[in-house]
Amino acid sequence: MAGEPAALSEVSAGVERANAHLSRVEQIKRFKVLPCDWPPAGDELTPTMKLKRKPIAEKYAAEIEELYAT
Repeated sequence: MAGEPAALSEVSAGVERANAHLSRVEQIKRFKVLPCDWPPAGDELTPTMKLKRKPIAEKYAAEIEELYAT
């Protein structure tokens, strides 16, 4: 589902709507929709749905670097 044009279009529209209410430095410039789920108590989320920042940064380092490279 993440690679479907309709899904990417919907996410992009949501980002544009959110950016309209933010200052330029706060706006999302680039994003990537990942082709996987993040279940609670998995590698990325705690059982209470909080982000596990260090494991996310380690697991998706290449994707994060790609966003900042261009």
